[in-house]
Amino acid sequence: MNLRKLEIGIVAALLLVCGAWGAALYLPRPGDPVAVLSVDGQTLRVVDLARAEDGVFSIRPETGRAVEFEIQNGAIRFRSSDCPDQVCVHAGWVARPGERAVCMPNRTALVCYARKEAPAD
Repeated sequence: MNLRKLEIGIVAALLLVCGAWGAALYLPRPGDPVAVLSVDGQTLRVVDLARAEDGVFSIRPETGRAVEFEIQNGAIRFRSSDCPDQVCVHAGWVARPGERAVCMPNRTALVCYARKEAPAD
């Protein structure tokens, strides 16, 4: 009977640790949001969402990829892409640290960080 209680205690402790670790990784982080746009793993642009003006821009001139982004009210999203499934477009707005959207066919990632956590250029 004591072994059963020990097993339940170990499982409960593991679940608690995993839950805390998952919350630390996936819950939005406080701080001014900065969107990092990368292509093929290389940072292409860093957008300060707290100060960015509303508008639309394309990465075609820099990369040759037909991908457009839209910034509105401190949030950014994939506006259009030539990828077949449009998963990136349907991912919606990215505005808080920890949120992300990715276009796998175009190898383009849009990740929002807290300013102090953003990767260096």
